Amino acid sequence: MQGYNCIMVYNPDGDKLLLCKRIKDPYKGLYNLVGGKIDINEDGFAAAYRELKEETGIDSSDIELHHMMDFTYYNQNCYVEVYVGRLNKEVELHEEVNPLEWLSIDEDFFDLGKFAGEGNIGHMVEQVKIYGMGEKQKEISVNKAIMKPISQSVTSIGVDGCTGGWVAAIIEHGNLVINKFNSLNDIVNSYPEFDELIVDMIIGLQSNKDHIRPDTYARRIIKERASTVFPAPCRQAVYSDTKADAYLENERVLGKKFTPLTLSIFPKIREVDTFLQDNPQYKNIIKESHPEVCFSRLNGRTILSRKVDPDGIIERVNLLTQFISDISLNKLTLVAKALKCKIDDIIDAICLAVTGNYAAQGYIETIPENPMMDETGLLMQMIIPCKNHGYD
Repeated sequence: MQGYNCIMVYNPDGDKLLLCKRIKDPYKGLYNLVGGKIDINEDGFAAAYRELKEETGIDSSDIELHHMMDFTYYNQNCYVEVYVGRLNKEVELHEEVNPLEWLSIDEDFFDLGKFAGEGNIGHMVEQVKIYGMGEKQKEISVNKAIMKPISQSVTSIGVDGCTGGWVAAIIEHGNLVINKFNSLNDIVNSYPEFDELIVDMIIGLQSNKDHIRPDTYARRIIKERASTVFPAPCRQAVYSDTKADAYLENERVLGKKFTPLTLSIFPKIREVDTFLQDNPQYKNIIKESHPEVCFSRLNGRTILSRKVDPDGIIERVNLLTQFISDISLNKLTLVAKALKCKIDDIIDAICLAVTGNYAAQGYIETIPENPMMDETGLLMQMIIPCKNHGYD
């Protein structure tokens, strides 16, 4: 699905809106907002600032853009991201193709004989009149807490298992990229210089009852949703030849059972463990975490909604926008469709990427505080944001 953007640029006084007059179809002779195509894997804000510079000469130092809304046109197989901002000073415009004009915000932007977009421009202008250009949201965030920013110099990767492989969220130079990979090996080959790589998968396998894993500690942190932390199987069970043998081995070694859900991720557990045994340079470099525990720390309390329910998805996306502004439910839905994976897998991967970014800055802790090693030298630990993670 092709992405486009349109940019609402207001003058310093906020009483005029910048538009271009189309010299070609579509909308020849009508006024339209400036904007253009979003390149594949291009960050939305980067694309908006690039198009703005190309079409008007306005530089990122002249204006702060805010991501206001998106439109999806399924019948045209495209979507449009809408950005808005106010110039911080008077600027000299430089036209690329279409003539540029400042029009009063008192214009009737719903006039289809004068303005492009079948009334969309009018709708956008009214939204700005009601909700502002992002200042209100900024005030809310500042009143709640002042967050330590995502580091621009860190490459952090969050990984979650998905149908057909792994979904990875990569924060690099402050920008978010989401990709799907067939294997963990493909991920590290694509991003060999990462600072942190955190995966939602069991790392470090018990082989006797004396081994202590972080699962109990994680359940204490999210006691309201402790059931989301699956019982970890022992190494002997993971590498058993049959399901029946796996259950028997786990009871023999640990004296307890695991759930069918745990059994369903055995192939992923084996893949990660085998990769680390075959590539010891990544032992204790690639680390385990649990998205629900990380979300609880980023949120300040346990998120009670289920991650697969619509309200749970919205709640988690809204939380993540406080750390990465250029995401939305609509955009992540489109990415999930394109990658043929579930949106909650993508959301979990982004959460772990944020956790990895803070980990590289030192705003994390391990559970347990002094983790044990399994018989192969893997630390049995989870990396999670510290209790006050990135708040000043």
